[in-house]
Amino acid sequence: MKRKLDLTNHKIWKDKFIKAETKEIYAYLYSKGYDKMISHINIGEIQQVISITNIGFRNNLKILEKFKYIVYKEYNPGMYEIHIY
Repeated sequence: MKRKLDLTNHKIWKDKFIKAETKEIYAYLYSKGYDKMISHINIGEIQQVISITNIGFRNNLKILEKFKYIVYKEYNPGMYEIHIY
């Protein structure tokens, strides 16, 4: 059975501890890592979609990790490996 990319009923939308910017980042990461659930991304790619600094992006990743939506590792400044759940 093929999976569909569908975030409409994802629990993150109802999570009151996650701010709108963080939800937008999660949706972008989810779509990038779809079907493999692992994504390698750099801050420049994110900045094409969202106006954010590397520190701001990392802070949002920390929030997503804290609430168990992702696990991430910054393996070089501005370059990330992200495991999406």
